Amino acid sequence: MRGLALEGGGARGSFQVGAIKALKELGIEFDAITGTSVGAINGALIVMDDLERMQAIWEGAEMADMVNGDSEVIQEIVSFEFKSDIQKLREVILNTFKQGGFDVTPFRMRLRDSIDESVIRNSKVDYGLVTLSLTDLKPIEIFIKDIPEGKLHDYILASSNYPAFKDEKFDNKKMIDGAFFDNLPVNMLIERGCDEVIAVRLNSLGRIRKPPKDTKAKIIMIEPSEDLGRTLDVDPKRAKHNMKLGYFDTMRVMKELKGNRYYIEDLPEEQRLTDQMARMPEETARKIAEIIKSEKPHKRMIFEDLLPLLADLVKADKGHTYGELVLNFYEHLAELLEIDRFEIFTFEVFLDRVRKEFLNSSTLMKDSDEFGKHLINLIPLKGMGLLPQKTKDHLLIQIYRVLFQKGFWAPSTESTENMV
Repeated sequence: MRGLALEGGGARGSFQVGAIKALKELGIEFDAITGTSVGAINGALIVMDDLERMQAIWEGAEMADMVNGDSEVIQEIVSFEFKSDIQKLREVILNTFKQGGFDVTPFRMRLRDSIDESVIRNSKVDYGLVTLSLTDLKPIEIFIKDIPEGKLHDYILASSNYPAFKDEKFDNKKMIDGAFFDNLPVNMLIERGCDEVIAVRLNSLGRIRKPPKDTKAKIIMIEPSEDLGRTLDVDPKRAKHNMKLGYFDTMRVMKELKGNRYYIEDLPEEQRLTDQMARMPEETARKIAEIIKSEKPHKRMIFEDLLPLLADLVKADKGHTYGELVLNFYEHLAELLEIDRFEIFTFEVFLDRVRKEFLNSSTLMKDSDEFGKHLINLIPLKGMGLLPQKTKDHLLIQIYRVLFQKGFWAPSTESTENMV
């Protein structure tokens, strides 16, 4: 059996829309789905097998759809961006506290309109959620068969009952957000009999219970590669970005793509890269040695000075291969060139894209020229890793220009003789 566990995290939940889109494209199906808080909401929509509706809900979500009151002021409160009249803001905050929290009636109505209990009960995919009862001080990990008829919406609302929301009872109990007990209900699926669990994280606050040490279940974690925003910051633009991120980060995990920021299908063989580096033209090696101020013989300079320096400048992971280091180097340049990261590249296509964008980036080259003329000779080699990031960027560009001019690491189809 295969299960899907969805972490809670409020507005960050849009990431999971992209994740499920990728999993569907890969033909991955589930026997059971569990979720906490927004994960319980997304989980119910996934069981309904209506990805288009799920995406439309997130793309159209505004604060006015979630909370009663002045949506702009409420947005300022949850975003900590106080731009409106301070007196008005103070009144809203005081009234919110007096009524016991945010009035999320619009959110509850929207949820009831979007989730069809009968469809979920009749689905072949089992559905479960987590909440915490304050009435009897007990966690509630419950699957659909044990939820009383007509009470599914109440339990989903209880699972997502954030402390800042107005206090109320569900099924005659005071229940709060399941994140206080288990924000990523993997264990529910293991206990249900799943031998494989795909868990989609949101990196949000909340308790996450570790699986039993003796479990034999295979657990695959999908995590966002960047911050997803604030928990209560509901914004369509952010949601669309997070959905893209969820799609590509899931593809990275499931297809074992390479790269830290970009998504690369393959890497060249280590021996090929080693041979290419060892065959660096003498003129190229001499120019590089001047930039990094190394007096070692060329081959020693490459492997003992240049590559360790590049690893430091691009913050490569310890134990990196040469292929990973080269890719990290190009990824850093791609970010400086503002190349769209949401695409799956082959290694060669990615390198070629960076080259072409670099040729068209006169501003980047002009800035690095000024750096090269005035600063590079003042910096000791051993101190380069401690430089400000902007200075590191200019140094990387200088190194790249020399390597690129000679077609280093991959053949260039562009004429670069006039670049330096």
